[in-house]
Amino acid sequence: MPKCGHTHRPRFPEPGETPYFNDGSCVHPRSITGIEIENGSISLIKWQLATDETGVLKIERVLLEGPQKLTDYMKA
Repeated sequence: MPKCGHTHRPRFPEPGETPYFNDGSCVHPRSITGIEIENGSISLIKWQLATDETGVLKIERVLLEGPQKLTDYMKA
């Protein structure tokens, strides 16, 4: 049984495993992690501070896990 709640550990299961998802600590000094559900798929993402090639500060989205179709976690 997976631990639930505030575990400080991200969790993105493989299809067939218990469908428990966790974004971990969530807020970090220069980033924030989250679970995104869009168009029937789920992903673990991070939004972080970065600079572009000219040195301009920006926020960028980084895909950490997924996307995986939610239907892949449904048992027949």
